[in-house]
Amino acid sequence: METSRVLSPTEGCEQFSGRNDVLERCCAYLTKEGFTVSLVVSVPKSRGPRPPDLIAAKGLRFVRVFALASEDIDATETRDRIRTAQKEGETLVCVPWPLKWRALSNIDRWGLRGVAVTGW
Repeated sequence: METSRVLSPTEGCEQFSGRNDVLERCCAYLTKEGFTVSLVVSVPKSRGPRPPDLIAAKGLRFVRVFALASEDIDATETRDRIRTAQKEGETLVCVPWPLKWRALSNIDRWGLRGVAVTGW
């Protein structure tokens, strides 16, 4: 299993600038919805799925967020990551709009009930 830590949030989504377009867009969406967004940094170990990409907080509400690119949507690792996070609490998957229906289909096929999917 990986050890992870959450970086303290910075103003806006500048913390993701140049790192990953999917993270930037997901952060912008969540910030617009009133969330404070933090990047989860993980230190790889030998076992277990990676943690969520982001943690979004709004008051006492914490959401584990996965920002998925097209190559990640069908991956077995993605299924395992989402399943693990879902057991811990509210989970959101952010994908580019053309991939939203594929992500919804996979989540249903994988039997992951209650996972939200949003697209931009």
